[in-house]
Amino acid sequence: MDINDLRRMLKAAADAMGDKAKAIEDLESASDVDAEALAAAVAAFETAEGDFKALQLRVSRAEAVERAKAATATSEVDATGSAAPQAAPALPKDPEHEGIEVGFMAHALINARGDRDRAAARLDQDGHSGISAALSGASESAGGVTLPRPQAQQVIGLLRPRVTVRASGARLHDMPAGELRNARQATPASAAYGAENAAMVESEPTFDKVEEKFRKLTSLVPVGNSLLRHSTASIAMMVRDSIILEMGLKNDLAFLRFDGTGNLPKGLRQWVLAANWQAAVGSDPAVVEAAIRRIKSRVEDANVAMVSPGWIMRASAKNFLASLRWANGFKVFPSIDDSGTLHGYPIRTTSQIPDNLGVGGDETEIYFADFAEIMIGDAMQITFGSSSEASYVNQAGDTVSAFQRDLTLMRAIAEHDMAPMHDEAIAGLNGVGWSL
Repeated sequence: MDINDLRRMLKAAADAMGDKAKAIEDLESASDVDAEALAAAVAAFETAEGDFKALQLRVSRAEAVERAKAATATSEVDATGSAAPQAAPALPKDPEHEGIEVGFMAHALINARGDRDRAAARLDQDGHSGISAALSGASESAGGVTLPRPQAQQVIGLLRPRVTVRASGARLHDMPAGELRNARQATPASAAYGAENAAMVESEPTFDKVEEKFRKLTSLVPVGNSLLRHSTASIAMMVRDSIILEMGLKNDLAFLRFDGTGNLPKGLRQWVLAANWQAAVGSDPAVVEAAIRRIKSRVEDANVAMVSPGWIMRASAKNFLASLRWANGFKVFPSIDDSGTLHGYPIRTTSQIPDNLGVGGDETEIYFADFAEIMIGDAMQITFGSSSEASYVNQAGDTVSAFQRDLTLMRAIAEHDMAPMHDEAIAGLNGVGWSL
């Protein structure tokens, strides 16, 4: 049982305490108090409180262990337990090598067939004692080996520029208990002028909640065993890049267009209000300019703070808008080529937005939002598993035997979800014939 399981149990215990407390309040507010039932309810609350305190202590211990492991993973010790002297002053890590420790860990785990201790010993033997120490602190579960949080966060950080919603300024927060419920103001308070000594008009803002739950993202990457026999930095970087590429593409698509059914996240397209979306915008310059201005106004007129506003679209849609010209030959949107912005806000592009939508198969989508209003809840951990005997179905629908092809399948699992604080912060449109 890892620390996140304990946190989920702690949350359930807190909810149980709340239920027991409400039962006591209901009994106490009754006109005819049943003393026996009230005593039983109080006893049930005290039991729930005891369970909560016991779990709280277990979580505190687990967090202390996690901090200790993270601390020991950053330095080497000698046989006496003292810190080993540094042979040379530390040098800044090459930015290209960011997250390479994860590649080495995955590579070692694959070669050790998921055996954490053997993988750590192999890393130590190859001279990667720091990475070996970190892997030794990893937790094992039925899903494989869960990387220590500092290393997992490196991969999550590398996903940021590859996932347009993350890169656009969405707020990332830890969601260790597997679920997060945030309160939000659905309708604002009001203010009014009145005569002297007149009764003030009451203000009744309304509230609702935004919920996020873990959505499991899995990436299955086949790697040739001939490559895995070599323990070099280039191989570790290849493994790292394979993981990031596959997870990044799927995460990008999910946060943009998935519908939220089943175990899928709900993307921006499904969160946007119907009034904030325009369908079938043609390619006439005047029509396009008015549509772009209208969807931006939808967000601005909703009193959105506009902390991190921006656009997301396909590269072909961006190039279409950049090439659009008025009858006099002037560009409609000169800022696209000049500064990569549209109406003063940055543009990010992704191939995960289709360009074959609509009845005619020639429509694409563009999104505008204040991404500071978009919340991403993340488990901040990644679990690795591997198999050289399993089979997988490739994108062509064919079943491929890893054993027959001398491959090893590497599986990475991450958990996260996304939700906006206010739906009004998102707008967009369908552009018809916007591909060059």
